[in-house]
Amino acid sequence: MSSNVADGPDDRVADGKQQRYDELKIGNEEFIIYDRDNHEAWIQSSVAASVDR
Repeated sequence: MSSNVADGPDDRVADGKQQRYDELKIGNEEFIIYDRDNHEAWIQSSVAASVDR
């Protein structure tokens, strides 16, 4: 994974605030969930589930 994760123009916004966490899909069945405030904090998984925020 690149250490240079940048937010794009379609940043996720809820209630007028940018969401702290976001996900990246890599490969066919792999996902990375990361903290926008701390890009060193991330989880890689082959399983995705909805998270209540």
